[in-house]
Amino acid sequence: MKLSQKNLDDNLKEKELLIEKLKELLVVEGSINDKYNEFKKLQNSWFKIGIVPRSQNLIIWNNFQHHIKNFYDYLHLNRKFKEIDLEHNLKEKEKIIISAKRLVNSNDQYKAFRDFERLKKRWKFELGPVKKEHKETLEKEIKNLEDILNNKRKEFELNKDTILNANFNTKENLIKEIEKLYQTESKSIKEWQEKIKTFDSIKKNIELTGPIPRKLKKSFWNNYKKIVREFYATKNIFFKKIKKLYSENLKKQDSLINEIIEISSKNDLEKERQNVISIQKKWKLIKPVPYKANEKNWKNFKNSCDIYFQKISQKKNLKTKENKESEIIQEKLIKDVENFSGELVDLENIFEKYLSNININSGKEKIFFDKIKTQFIKLGLNEEESQNKLSEMKSKFMSNDQKQSEVFKLNLKLDKLKKDLTQQENNLLFFNDKSKENKLLKTVHLKIKKQQLEIEKLITEKKDLLK
Repeated sequence: MKLSQKNLDDNLKEKELLIEKLKELLVVEGSINDKYNEFKKLQNSWFKIGIVPRSQNLIIWNNFQHHIKNFYDYLHLNRKFKEIDLEHNLKEKEKIIISAKRLVNSNDQYKAFRDFERLKKRWKFELGPVKKEHKETLEKEIKNLEDILNNKRKEFELNKDTILNANFNTKENLIKEIEKLYQTESKSIKEWQEKIKTFDSIKKNIELTGPIPRKLKKSFWNNYKKIVREFYATKNIFFKKIKKLYSENLKKQDSLINEIIEISSKNDLEKERQNVISIQKKWKLIKPVPYKANEKNWKNFKNSCDIYFQKISQKKNLKTKENKESEIIQEKLIKDVENFSGELVDLENIFEKYLSNININSGKEKIFFDKIKTQFIKLGLNEEESQNKLSEMKSKFMSNDQKQSEVFKLNLKLDKLKKDLTQQENNLLFFNDKSKENKLLKTVHLKIKKQQLEIEKLITEKKDLLK
């Protein structure tokens, strides 16, 4: 707004009055500190007063600067205040130079020019002097930056239409990059975080790109706002889906934790080992899950698994203890058989006690059965009768599980014997008619016969056991 002549004259009178007050500071009584504070107030008041008539502007400014210099000279007894002010002015002017350098690289020449005018005004009218050794360098540097900006502005004015259209094309291409961002599907949070970083960078580039033709401004910014809304809408849809997926995955984790807890309450834990391992594998596949909730659930899941394996370990320890106790009982019964001197009925009682022992050691079981057979022979039975009696007692006193275990062992022996028999029969093919008197051939025949008898014997034993 243009000021009237009266306003300009009033501003001049106010500035003249401030100069008079500045003069009085040199003669009135008071401490240096108080005078300095009053001096700074007068300086600040000066810069708040508006412009004066053009014909008086330079005169009044030089007059003001003259009395400022006089006041600084007056402060020679307390140079610290002047040093502080000079240092302050130096730092502020250095800041202005840094800001001006940024403006040199700006793509928006209109804005750069306006901002530099504000910086120049602050430099000239709001900041005081600096030390002599800095003054020339600073003035030269700010003048050089002003020249560069003026040249860039002139160049801009000469090529204005081309530059504005180039800026428009640049911004249009940047908008297309935003479109590609939300049109390209991303399935992970990490990918979306990268997209958001890229989006913010593109937005900044659009803002830093210089002005565009006035006639295109409205349509461009409407399109820009629309594309930005589309990006945010796509982002929000993804994160809503992620939130839902988080909820589902947290429920899956809770379900697996409950499965482990339920398994841990069962009796036969060892049978569930593979199931627990399978559940642990399933846990690893549940993604994504919020970090804090996942950390909490993982602790609960791991603790539940630890409890399960601790229970297995405790049961094993208990089993080991039971096995040791059982082994002591078995060894005692084996010794009872060794030292046996009673009737057949008493031997049957020992046999029944041995089989009633839950944890039978397979190695000791063979020893026990062999010693029982030995006692049968001592009681007057022959080898075949002893084997038959042993089979009869097994059938009579063994539990179903023990019988199944015994049958399994007999089947293993049968399989091995049958394989050996097949091998021996195959070996006969290597002999011709002239080899009938061959000792090796006779050995093979004897071995085959022995194996056949052993197979028949095991088959009979199996049948007797399952009666």
